[in-house]
Amino acid sequence: MVRTIAIASGKGGVGKTSIAVNTAVTLSKMGHRVALLDADFGMANAHIMLDQKVELSLQDLLENDVSVENIICETSSGVKLIPGGSGVIELLNLDSSKRWEIIQSIQPLESQIDYLIVDAPAGGSDASIEFASACGNVVVVLVGEPTSFMDAYSFIKALHLEKDYSRVSVVVNLSNSEHEAAKSFESFKSIVTKFLDIEMNFAGWLPTSKELKNSIISRKPVALSKSPSHRLLNKNFTNITEMLINSKPLTVNGIEFFKV
Repeated sequence: MVRTIAIASGKGGVGKTSIAVNTAVTLSKMGHRVALLDADFGMANAHIMLDQKVELSLQDLLENDVSVENIICETSSGVKLIPGGSGVIELLNLDSSKRWEIIQSIQPLESQIDYLIVDAPAGGSDASIEFASACGNVVVVLVGEPTSFMDAYSFIKALHLEKDYSRVSVVVNLSNSEHEAAKSFESFKSIVTKFLDIEMNFAGWLPTSKELKNSIISRKPVALSKSPSHRLLNKNFTNITEMLINSKPLTVNGIEFFKV
């Protein structure tokens, strides 16, 4: 059975795609067969972080009847990348039937992969909620500041009320320490669980890091680096990935990847 994990956020700019890419690469390094679906059509840039040239994308799948196998990029990291189309108006305005078509189109990969990581659109749009809720696990990325908390809460509220999703994991990014990250999580959890009957799990944290920023600029995921300066980041990504591996997937009510 393919494990499906959505990496989501209430707002852009909190490191969601970087975490999605590095989690996918870490899973691949562990020996798992992994695909990464870049569904963040407004900012579809997972291919940039993987230094991968893209010729076809989900736009070709929807408009030109190209199969998912023909748009997949086999990256040097071992991750199968299913590229989105960055800033393509048609993809930004997908209706429910087109989102269903994308979810259904991934079905042929079922025998080829162990994990599907979905880089969901940032924010609380219909597309964000639908792609996230089609996964057995949802990870919400936030940073320890009020606007990030508010936006992440709005996303989780919509996911819970519209899709009856009952558990999410949280990664705190750009933190000064593990203690500070855990404190941010507990503060956020207290806000969410005060108003919503939903389980919240702390999946891990990442530090404020010049190395991570530079890895994005250099188009080399930090999870592939063997540099001593990246040791803490790699340890954190490994901890996050192991937490997700051990997190029991939800039984999803409604549309789900590989169950359509």
